Amino acid sequence: MPPSRRLLPHPSATARVLALLGAVVALLGLLGATPARAATQTATRAATQTASGLATHPLVLVGTGGVSWSDVSASATPALAGMADGGAVGTVAVRSVFTAACPGDGWLALSSGRRATDSAGTSAEHVNAPCAPIAPVRDGVQPDFAAYTAIAARGTYGATPGLLGPALAGGGVSTAALGPGAGVALAGPDGRVAGTVVDPGGAGWEPAALGAAVAEQLAAGTMVVVVDAGAVRDPADLPREEAAPAASRAEQVALVDARVAAVQAAVAAAAGDPTLLVASIADAGRTPHLQFAAATGPAPGGGRYDGLLGSRSTRQTGILQTTDLAPTVLALALGSDTATAGLVGAPVTATDADASAADRVGKVRDLDLAAQAIQPLVPPFVVAWVLSQIVLFVVATIALRRAWGGTHVRPRVLAWLRRVAVVFGAVPASTYLANTIPWWRAGSGTGSHLLAVTAAVALFVAVLTALALLGPWRQHPLGPMGFVGTATALVLAVDVATGSRLVTSSLIGLQPVVAGRFYGLGNPQFALFAVGTLLLTVAVADRLLLTGHRRAATASVVVLGLAATAVDGVLGSDFGGPPAIIPAFGLLALLVAGVRVTWQRVLVIAAGTVLAIALIAVADWLRPTDDQTHLGRFVTTLLDGGAWQVVERKASQNLRILVGSWFTVVLPFAAAFIGWVLMRPSALGVSALQRTYDRHPVVKSGAVALLVLLGIGFVVNDSGTAVPAAGAMLAVPLLLAACTRVLETPGEAAAPAAGDVPAGVR
Repeated sequence: MPPSRRLLPHPSATARVLALLGAVVALLGLLGATPARAATQTATRAATQTASGLATHPLVLVGTGGVSWSDVSASATPALAGMADGGAVGTVAVRSVFTAACPGDGWLALSSGRRATDSAGTSAEHVNAPCAPIAPVRDGVQPDFAAYTAIAARGTYGATPGLLGPALAGGGVSTAALGPGAGVALAGPDGRVAGTVVDPGGAGWEPAALGAAVAEQLAAGTMVVVVDAGAVRDPADLPREEAAPAASRAEQVALVDARVAAVQAAVAAAAGDPTLLVASIADAGRTPHLQFAAATGPAPGGGRYDGLLGSRSTRQTGILQTTDLAPTVLALALGSDTATAGLVGAPVTATDADASAADRVGKVRDLDLAAQAIQPLVPPFVVAWVLSQIVLFVVATIALRRAWGGTHVRPRVLAWLRRVAVVFGAVPASTYLANTIPWWRAGSGTGSHLLAVTAAVALFVAVLTALALLGPWRQHPLGPMGFVGTATALVLAVDVATGSRLVTSSLIGLQPVVAGRFYGLGNPQFALFAVGTLLLTVAVADRLLLTGHRRAATASVVVLGLAATAVDGVLGSDFGGPPAIIPAFGLLALLVAGVRVTWQRVLVIAAGTVLAIALIAVADWLRPTDDQTHLGRFVTTLLDGGAWQVVERKASQNLRILVGSWFTVVLPFAAAFIGWVLMRPSALGVSALQRTYDRHPVVKSGAVALLVLLGIGFVVNDSGTAVPAAGAMLAVPLLLAACTRVLETPGEAAAPAAGDVPAGVR
């Protein structure tokens, strides 16, 4: 029997492993869903129990829409620009249910503390549908609130419009709603608006009248004044069915600035040192942007707004979400963070007070510039990346056939194929390293940005490829694979430990305007990190095994698997990663140790997976609230009960992505084909992979673990299609490079004789 077969599971055993672990992690997905309405109800109850901690400083919240930092300048918008002096500035990720947020979406997010929408249509319909106007309050009631509540009930984000107003009223806080949007924000579940309602009239607020109304409310002792300053709609970017406004974008922004200036004057003249928070909570059209935000005065938890805004929900300096506004209002008005329990957002705070006003503005402008520059580049990059790899695989299939090329040409063909494969493997890490260079500042058009980011990525591809092919590890056939895998995992691990700066607004990274995740490891990053670590593990374990150190090889798998779990689950704040990492590395450890795969051992791995995830999540939950990640908040929401909505949203999102285009439809078939090739290496008449398995027995064990890793990652994550796609784009080229090196190395063109293999492997 060939020595490598001692390290491989029997085909039926492999099937049992895949089926059972898939079922287990699917159950984890059900148990790990985030509850929705129960958490919102908890927040309401907590808010009504904190009257004794009422804050002494009034709050004026000015909401607008469609104002980004590119609209702001000292000459055109002096009031908005001036808030950087002596205050804190930031950007708002306004993403709601749909790609672009309408003004109603933003006000409903303030009302409910969750993503919500005023549109009953589908995503496809929303692209062309006009944003609905917000009706003014009539006789103290918001007339469309029943419709908003019905739309939210059919959604999957668990929004319950009508949270904020009753929470403030229940805490004994006096409120005033100035304008239609403010009426939505402070309405209760029945649509009745808490506190005073001031209607600006059909033409909207004249700046002087608005300033007088705010001053009157503050003088009367109102503690929370919410102001609708109007929304900016970009005539050049509107949905097809929406009529263009009479005023230009610049004129609309100037009117908003004048209204903010009037509010600033009223706040400056008021007693009690009010907090002023100005936020753009909707997009100006179909294209999502990071929006304007600024604040002055007292901040939640003590101190003052000075520097750059942020929140613990984003953990990104200068970025907050619309869902952070409700917790901010509750924390400021009620004087306690207990009022925000169960909400998905967090109070808006400030950091970097030592930064100059110019540096603050430069930072927030850079955030939006990078977010805008990367958006049009991601789809063509992904398509080009996938198609170029398909070309690589086709060329490799031809080049690796035994009779192709002749004795003189073949060595050079194999050498170039190996180098090109390493180049492809170096691309993912290079897309993140490229963000160490501010390429988004190069020019102002998509063409300039494309050239700049391509040059930045190519620079780091060249560096990583040179190190992989010229370093001391080049002597081992798996050395370049292990090096590039290590580099990929290390770049992501260091970045996630230092604030996720490189993955933000990168080609395979986190997109702030999508507002899905702002820190940690998203699905593509998890796949690349876990696969990179797995490739390193295979290279190390294979080296140890071939030198007769089976125990050390097994120990290396265990240690690196535990390290990967800790980085992904703790630093990466990734709930869906450990359920895939632990079974994959556990199975690999069994195979490397030469232990037979049985149902009992599979159950032990599954139980260990559940226990490890529970321990990580509970440990995070026990930390202070400010330090908790997604995992700790998962425990909090799980205790409130209810899970089906998030499971439904994850499943529908995966299905929607799968059938969204011809490109995504073929991904499952491509993944199945790759898995078939890995398990049937000689099926295409190319013996290089089988020879690699024979010479380096851990490689096939690693291939089995890879399929488990990517398969489970697909099942338990929303947008899970990205997991096998990203993982394969790193693993397959590097495996190809290793196979090519085996053919290049003298004496390794055929399977070794039994006497050539160390006794510890047989």
